[in-house]
Amino acid sequence: MGEAGLRTEVMVDGNIHYLPLPKARALDSAALSFTLRLENFSQIRHAYGREAAQLVVDEVWKAVAAGLGADAVIDLGADGAIECLIWMQASHSHATTEECMKWLRLLCRSLSLQAIDAAGSKIFPVLSAEDIVSVEAGLGGARVLDAVSVRFSGDRCEASASWAEQYRRDMAAAAPILEAMESGQAGPVLAWQPIRSAFQPAKILYWEGLLREITASGQVNALGEQMEAIERLGYARFVDHHVVSRAIDELDQLTSDIVLAVNVSARSAELDFLWDEVEARLAGRPDLASRLIIELTETSPIRCMTSAVKFIDRMRGLGCRFALDDFGCGFASVRHLMALSPQFVKIDKVFLRCATQGARQRELFKRLVGLAGALGATIIAEGVETEAQSELAFEAGCDWQQGYLWGAPSLSRPRSAVAEPLPTYNSELRAAV
Repeated sequence: MGEAGLRTEVMVDGNIHYLPLPKARALDSAALSFTLRLENFSQIRHAYGREAAQLVVDEVWKAVAAGLGADAVIDLGADGAIECLIWMQASHSHATTEECMKWLRLLCRSLSLQAIDAAGSKIFPVLSAEDIVSVEAGLGGARVLDAVSVRFSGDRCEASASWAEQYRRDMAAAAPILEAMESGQAGPVLAWQPIRSAFQPAKILYWEGLLREITASGQVNALGEQMEAIERLGYARFVDHHVVSRAIDELDQLTSDIVLAVNVSARSAELDFLWDEVEARLAGRPDLASRLIIELTETSPIRCMTSAVKFIDRMRGLGCRFALDDFGCGFASVRHLMALSPQFVKIDKVFLRCATQGARQRELFKRLVGLAGALGATIIAEGVETEAQSELAFEAGCDWQQGYLWGAPSLSRPRSAVAEPLPTYNSELRAAV
């Protein structure tokens, strides 16, 4: 451990933990030992080189040292690890340990969203704290604390030049979004699109918030490529936490009859310290939780179904509802439909588009609607852009519809109901019911 020099053995739950021990400190103080780890160290090293990766570690080390001050020992380990020990007054060890855990959570979140300039690029580390051990005064006892970590959800490092080039492009694409999130400056905004009833178009099931960017010229663009890059890099969980928090803020400003939904990546559907703040807010405001829908977007596969079920169960326990997005495409499978039991199922727009092209495609669309409906979910047809598509979806059993026919994503605040002229085919549908 560098200048500290000494290490001592502490037995915890039958396992030996080696703690750094400064020479100058007496043993009548309590201590907290932990390891900070850069989860994406190997990816950074391969994409930008060993020197750049070490520079990122050094900058993190400086930030940690500045935060901990004199009552700490910090040393660099191998492969992006930073070994730390904090000394605490024995009489306040319990309170100080809790304070340190809160500080670790804040540190891991904030440093993961702060750009570090290296190799001519802005690089973002993903930081976690592991092997956290609280040692009582005089080394008389110790206990292992929960890790402050996220299960790294980025793509694995591949030993190829093309992978490294893609990683650098992804980091450049993600940088403006991550920097805007951390700084609080103008960045991506939520545009709201309604899910309407084809039978009663003024009736709105809920509003979905979609991330958009506003260009310098005022144009509003989707963030498809940037969000794909963020998922590959392993930052989806940070973005999703930010978006859910903003949706809660919005709900607090709206009337009690308005329901909002936001997307959460399948890579984010795991409980970790990043969700602690959201959980606390929802637990304190059940009136808001009951008006929030989490849409699970499976542009990437669910890596652990057990963890995803626990995440969804926790959110449901707080009062939120759950929707399975893009059903039938990508990784949104029948198995997921049965395991996750969503209250809402959104049929991917590809199937509706194909259903207008022939009898076989229409039958496939109807079967998807019937399958989801048989499990008790409310069915929503996505991508409704024409009257013909709306009529086909309605006849298949999809009264609730989303698409440009019923309203484009708008930066305007969601509202309860909007009286608009009904397309002529609606009167025919109503007459047929």
